[in-house]
Amino acid sequence: MGSNSESAPPQAPPADQIEELHVAMRRLMAAEDQSEVAVIAVETATAILDFPFSVFWEATDSALTAEVISDPLREHVQVPDDPGEVMRHERGSWLWDQYESDETQRVLVSTDEAASDAPLHGGISVPLGEYGLLTAGTDERAEPTERETQLADILGKNVLSTLERIERERELKRQRDNLDLLNQIVRHDLTNHLQTISGRAELLRDYCSGDALEHVDGIQESSQSAVELLETAGNLAAVMRQTDWETEPVALGPVLSSVTEDITATYTDAHVTVPDEFPSVQVQADELLSSVFRNVLTNAIQHNDSATPSVVVDVTDDGDVFQVTVADNGPGIPDEQKRAVFERGEKRPDSAGTGVGLYLVQTLVDAYGGDVWVEDNEPRGTIVGLTLPKATDDA
Repeated sequence: MGSNSESAPPQAPPADQIEELHVAMRRLMAAEDQSEVAVIAVETATAILDFPFSVFWEATDSALTAEVISDPLREHVQVPDDPGEVMRHERGSWLWDQYESDETQRVLVSTDEAASDAPLHGGISVPLGEYGLLTAGTDERAEPTERETQLADILGKNVLSTLERIERERELKRQRDNLDLLNQIVRHDLTNHLQTISGRAELLRDYCSGDALEHVDGIQESSQSAVELLETAGNLAAVMRQTDWETEPVALGPVLSSVTEDITATYTDAHVTVPDEFPSVQVQADELLSSVFRNVLTNAIQHNDSATPSVVVDVTDDGDVFQVTVADNGPGIPDEQKRAVFERGEKRPDSAGTGVGLYLVQTLVDAYGGDVWVEDNEPRGTIVGLTLPKATDDA
């Protein structure tokens, strides 16, 4: 009675090879450019395979050139600073065919086909997409095993994934840099034009009366609102670029004092009340903390329907946080709108603005680890309250 034989499945890689792969994965996760990835790929391939002649080939439109080679291979090849000068395969060569195959392959290489004087006979090739090819070779006339091929394939997939991640990050950085430049140019130029408009409107004031004077006031108010919107948009752009938020101790008093002075000078018809002396304390925040208070105070005045807009600023110590409140005598906000005003694009019922100011406030306060809310003032108006964590030294 005959017997059927079956091919044995690939053996599981030894524990030390698995550990080498894990180390390589961690290194690849931290890699920042292709050169670093190429070094990791070659070092790992040399460490986990029985094929000491490892090469990372960089692909161009016309050839594959050696970017990084393993130390054992250097013993057989006279290598200048750029190994690509001596190790190169033109389009149409046997190695180029391996690169275009898009599959990890076991290969046997004749001496005539080798790209150097190294005694290269067998090996594994792992295509890396458009970036190039990873090869591991040996001077023994032996075909690589399934296990070795499997290890090389796993390494190659992770190397390719890392190269694609780096390319995405590079493209995102390029786009961010371009947007930053555009943002700076637009904000700078528009702010200058708006200041010119406001200044010329002020010069016209001496020649105007009646309705014409009201138009001058309207021009200046619109110019000021546009300047404030540009500043808010710039701050919001900075916030949206943040990935890892870092806060630091910020002196609360000087920030509040500076903002309230600016608001008082800008809105001369409003009455802004502040404590006789702001507390000498520090909170966890960053350089955009002033934007939080500027947007809250500006909203309290711009959306106020009283003959004389009144705003009261107060600061209290509330355990692990400081509480800042801004109370106005405006029309108030309906209960169903109290949370919505902090959402992106949402506005007060009487607002003709963009709805980004209070959204910026919410975003920044959340990033600082604080809270912000709206409640009714008595006998009328709105109170915007927010808490800010005390800095470590003050906690």
